[in-house]
Amino acid sequence: MLSRVICLLSIATFSFAPPIEAAQTSGKKAESFKPFTGKITANKVRIRAKGDLDSPIVRQMNKNDMLLVVGEDGDFFAIEPLKDTKAYIFRSYILDNIVEANRVNVRLEPHIDAPIIGQLQAGDKVEGTVCSINHKWLEIAPPKTSRFYVAKDYVAQAGGPELLAQIERKKHQVEELLTSAYINAEAECKKNYEEMAPQHAIEQFQAIIRNYSEFPDAITQAKEGLSLLKETYINKKIAFLESKADLSSTAKEELRAKHIAESPELYEQGVAKVDPTIWSKRSQKKDNLGFWDTLEESLYLSWTAFHAGKTFDDYYYEQKANASVLTGTIERYTYDVRNKPGDFILRGVEDAPVAYLYSTQIDLDQFAGKTVTLLAAPRPNNHFAFPAYYVFSVE
Repeated sequence: MLSRVICLLSIATFSFAPPIEAAQTSGKKAESFKPFTGKITANKVRIRAKGDLDSPIVRQMNKNDMLLVVGEDGDFFAIEPLKDTKAYIFRSYILDNIVEANRVNVRLEPHIDAPIIGQLQAGDKVEGTVCSINHKWLEIAPPKTSRFYVAKDYVAQAGGPELLAQIERKKHQVEELLTSAYINAEAECKKNYEEMAPQHAIEQFQAIIRNYSEFPDAITQAKEGLSLLKETYINKKIAFLESKADLSSTAKEELRAKHIAESPELYEQGVAKVDPTIWSKRSQKKDNLGFWDTLEESLYLSWTAFHAGKTFDDYYYEQKANASVLTGTIERYTYDVRNKPGDFILRGVEDAPVAYLYSTQIDLDQFAGKTVTLLAAPRPNNHFAFPAYYVFSVE
């Protein structure tokens, strides 16, 4: 009898004693997981409240988005809540920013049917704001213990856990730089040409394009801002020079010198590395420094602000590379109107005008009345009826 009792006790002990070895193995497995910064490898990847496909979807992430992976659950990685994730707690349990009860649910949305993403205990401190869509709830940051889940198939290891913090810092930097660049650019665009000093904003936009390749959206915005600033600067410069077009050659030289003095960054600080005498040297070969020379100077000097270390020849080389081939009959434009976009008109089929023309390289007078083929680059047409072109060659 005694032997049967001992035997039964032995079986019970064997059957119901906790699997110590298995528990220890499980603990080692948990401890062996090393957090890392993960990169999403596809678009519209779902982040869920729990590690299963039936769990509520918290949000979607896109390719190259980063997250901090801190654990795993079957086919899912456990991740820390993303920086901008919002959570909600019922305000009745909060007094002076202190939780007044145990196991108070924190939810993903401000209503009692929303998924629970964590709990807070009595004495926990919270910082939050009253929810704008439901004043009975407080909007807070998710508890540090909260976890969301993403399928392992859509996450690649990008680096250690510290990488995400570095990326967040750099993202904050580029956002601040982009905001500052746009504020500075907007301020410059509101000024008269003579007051504009766009170089600081230009350098800010260029720094974003050069140094923040991991943030393509910021680069796109920087390029757009740079393009807008460039266009505004050029248009104001052209308008300014047109208003001075009737000046004498001496006055125009003084105007050029004033431009150099007002924009020393284009000549002295290595930004554009322009030889301030290059236009004068070129113009000395001509008998007159005409309006079109002044206009071309304006376009060139504006272009150099965005093309460091480039010469006048480089400017025209780029212009020729993007030039158009035009065919028609050249005719002198004899009307004396203000801001006309050319000294000549190109007539096409049925003698209809198709473009305005001018050139500082070719004497278009010798081709008047002749049907020719032109290599020409677009120029501002000052809101006239037809496009304007600068002519490089005539055949």
